[in-house]
Amino acid sequence: MTRRDNEQQHDAEVIVIGSGFGGSVAASRLVDAGKSVLLLERGPWRDTLPVREAGITNTKALPRTGGMLSVLRSLHPPFGTKRGIRLNKSGFLEMWIGRGVKAVCTSGVGGGSHIWAAMLERPAAGFWDGRAAGLDDAVMAGHYDRVTRELKGAQPRDASRVPNHTDHAWAGEDYFTPLEDGEQPPMAVLYPEQDSAQQPQTDESGIVRMPMDFHKDHGMFGSPDGSKSTVDALYLLPAMQKGLAVRPMHEVRAIFRHGKEGYRVKVHDLDKKRDLWLRAPEVVLAAGTMNTNHVLLHSCRKGGLDALPGLGKGFGANGDLIGSWPVPEDGSRDSVLGPPVHGRVRIRGHEDSAYVILAAGDTPPVPGFLYAKARAKAGRAFDVVAMSQDAADGLIRMNKGRMKFSFSMDGSPSYAATIRAFEALGELSGRPLRFDAGSVMTAHPMGGCRISDDAAEGVVDGAGQVHGCPGLYIADASVFPQPVGVPPSLSIAAWASYVAGRMTG
Repeated sequence: MTRRDNEQQHDAEVIVIGSGFGGSVAASRLVDAGKSVLLLERGPWRDTLPVREAGITNTKALPRTGGMLSVLRSLHPPFGTKRGIRLNKSGFLEMWIGRGVKAVCTSGVGGGSHIWAAMLERPAAGFWDGRAAGLDDAVMAGHYDRVTRELKGAQPRDASRVPNHTDHAWAGEDYFTPLEDGEQPPMAVLYPEQDSAQQPQTDESGIVRMPMDFHKDHGMFGSPDGSKSTVDALYLLPAMQKGLAVRPMHEVRAIFRHGKEGYRVKVHDLDKKRDLWLRAPEVVLAAGTMNTNHVLLHSCRKGGLDALPGLGKGFGANGDLIGSWPVPEDGSRDSVLGPPVHGRVRIRGHEDSAYVILAAGDTPPVPGFLYAKARAKAGRAFDVVAMSQDAADGLIRMNKGRMKFSFSMDGSPSYAATIRAFEALGELSGRPLRFDAGSVMTAHPMGGCRISDDAAEGVVDGAGQVHGCPGLYIADASVFPQPVGVPPSLSIAAWASYVAGRMTG
């Protein structure tokens, strides 16, 4: 068989696994560079205005409109079946349960962009410096700038007209320290034009979205009208116009080296209930921290890849801690009004303890006859969300075919500082926060495939390529050598942009 004959068996030049911030940005960049790209996503397209207007019809509802049964996809407890308990193959959320930590992930084309806070924040200066050869803050700066523009990051023209916006809503309250200029990050939402009727807007790529209606829910259960920026709309739909192939409901089980000609990817077609093999010279793994680690651990266990000694090390939770803070009793606040996140705040006396944001109360997707009561309850409390650079001293491993993982806040001084800040906010405001100080629930798991020039300590090099596996790259938060300590989506997108540039440059 000639080299040309063998190349013709490839399904694409690059297979991208996962369609969140990492997979979507990487796929878009690779298509722009002239590569043939096949993107595999285990979840469905979500029914949103931009997706419908693009002509995609085989969609599933977001929980916002699909009800309670659309919420949970699967559970991964430390017992039971090794693949976890799948409740709904088209479900929105997945829960991984480990020792001392629970991690929540999403499933669907667009990944975590349907649930994200839409805050475009960069980590502290120096985050990328000294991690590996060829990588530093200066190299990453242009990628941050570009994805901020592409995600439509903006500040409102008049924050006082945005309900609950923290730049004005809490002015004069002595429990918050005012932010300095530049401390409030841009938001990836389509703000409405002031004093004008709401009309659909079409961007330069033909993507249709509605400006945000601040009286509707746009939180963790999705934004059906597209007013919150999502990567399926802003990256995948335009890339598909240029030749990107997207296969939803295709779950990757393992990756195998294929001689000198790249990789074979074992995939399960969830709709047709069959296994298939796909081939490509290069693969970009961007399935999210939990699933990327799972795919690699399973691939090594099955002999598809050689052992990766750094795999599973440095697992962290981005210092996540969430508290529920009651609104004032005078009825002057309704936490649901406004965008999904109302902005960053600094708790007086604890300004540097953590990165703290106020998020909107979120109405659960209950049946219609329960909505009014659930909506009223949601509006009676703000979510106070803190992030910090925890110690990232957790571990992920494979034990008899089951992925096990552990993390404890005990080893991270940042958690103790956050708890003190939460307690101080409750005391200063007279409205104590409710939060769990004994366990970790995170929507931002990170690590396990860290960047390092030393293969014993990390999984990828400074280009994002897996040690000892030429042509296999990782483009999600599993590579972070320590938690970013801020909302991570912008950093994931910037890293994916950088990796794709190294692949094509």
